[in-house]
Amino acid sequence: MMRAHQAIVSSGQSGFLSPHHYDQIITAHGVIMIIFMATPFIVGLMNLIVPLQIGARDVAFPFLNSLSFWLFMVGVVLINLSLGIGEFAQTGWTAYPPLSEIQYSPGVGVDYWIWSIQISGIGTTLTGINFFVTILRMRAPNMPMMKMPVFTWTSFCTNVLIIAAFPILTVTIFLLTLDRYLNTHFFTNDMGGNMMMYINLFWAWGHPEVILGMEEH
Repeated sequence: MMRAHQAIVSSGQSGFLSPHHYDQIITAHGVIMIIFMATPFIVGLMNLIVPLQIGARDVAFPFLNSLSFWLFMVGVVLINLSLGIGEFAQTGWTAYPPLSEIQYSPGVGVDYWIWSIQISGIGTTLTGINFFVTILRMRAPNMPMMKMPVFTWTSFCTNVLIIAAFPILTVTIFLLTLDRYLNTHFFTNDMGGNMMMYINLFWAWGHPEVILGMEEH
């Protein structure tokens, strides 16, 4: 839909999507592709392959593994509900303020974005801790770190990035939530706030997040 709309507009005709709907579609594409497809796909591969490669019966914390999965599923349900309840966010997948602030996005789309990514992000953090401990502590007795398979090494580095980066996202979205619901000014130009702080914090998480997919490939 995005590409067809762009092709029509580039030929000098009126596209079939209004700006209102185009912004929702491009946001849905970015959010679902990065957060709800690429990341869980990689984690699913780790669940399947890492225990087999290191000679473990399971991950270190099976309950935590299940909890992480269901937190992710709650995020999936919430973000897709917004496609049918009200509207999807119109902010792009990064949700930069001031566009994501309540006065510029009064609809429910940004609210669903906040809660779905916050909940699933906590699940991803728990996954990172789980695989970090699994790889460090549950390898077969005759497998030192330098004899681990390449995929397990890649998974180990990926989960170090997850543990380092995802708490930044959690705090950043929490501050955005305070701005949106309690009229604080962390990411506005009023009362000492600064929207660039959001961008810097978001990409302190976002660049490692993008690298997760590249690293596995």
